[in-house]
Amino acid sequence: MKIVIDNKDYPVKPLTISEYEYYMENPDVEDLELVSRFIDAPLERLKKAKFQEIKFVARMIRSSFGAESDKSKLELTFELDGIKYGLLKPSELSYEEWVNLEVFFAQDPINLGLLAAHLYKPLKSDKVGDERELIDYDLQECQDRIELFKTKVPMSIFLSAFFFIATFVQKLTTNFLDFTEMKMKEEQQQKKKERQKK
Repeated sequence: MKIVIDNKDYPVKPLTISEYEYYMENPDVEDLELVSRFIDAPLERLKKAKFQEIKFVARMIRSSFGAESDKSKLELTFELDGIKYGLLKPSELSYEEWVNLEVFFAQDPINLGLLAAHLYKPLKSDKVGDERELIDYDLQECQDRIELFKTKVPMSIFLSAFFFIATFVQKLTTNFLDFTEMKMKEEQQQKKKERQKK
């Protein structure tokens, strides 16, 4: 999507984590301010744009806020500022990494930049897809990337990873609870049999 002002095209930037957070905190932001946050054009130049173009672009930007998760595919890897990042592999999480993710998911409100920096880590080789190799987990290294991820990672990449991991955690928790319930029933049945023998 783009906006044309004085015969010059200005592309609309993708929705980032920080822009999403700003919009959630300021849902009544004026159209012109909203558009200026997504287009690299001076505000004075945007004021000269056609009213209908500003309204249309603002409407499209607002509609993308809720639609990001609907159409986004899960990105196992992406490149940002010359560094390739890969989505964490749930089966290879360290204990520290798992505990930190649980804490981050429980925060209210959730710190999206912090979570994004933990969901994606730099690759340590050129392997991609299921064969991707990630650097070892380091809390400080992840925290060092929070601002970069908040300002440059598109929400579409983050949200698909967020829902993937949230679904994984939910499924894991459900399986654990089912397993625990099954074990408790087995133990109760065993105790009942032992009492009947006496």
